[in-house]
Amino acid sequence: MSTSNYTLMSLKWWFEDRTTGKTVIAQRPNLLFWTCIAGFVATTLFGGNSVVLLVSKGLWLLWSGDELFRGVNPWRRSLGLLVGTATILS
Repeated sequence: MSTSNYTLMSLKWWFEDRTTGKTVIAQRPNLLFWTCIAGFVATTLFGGNSVVLLVSKGLWLLWSGDELFRGVNPWRRSLGLLVGTATILS
């Protein structure tokens, strides 16, 4: 597919999977994402434990890096950048 049909402000450019042509906003969570959720829950339950917090943040950084570099469209890559930045700044 030629990228000349896309403009930066079009929804198609942001949400289309470049390999399948389908619109992708959200996907079924993968194992890494589920471990991030488990880390979030553990942090909520054991918030005072710095090891749990460090592991949870590490998992979120792994997930965000995966989205940033392997996301199927600019929306998913931007989401990875946003989550990674928020994780570092929090």
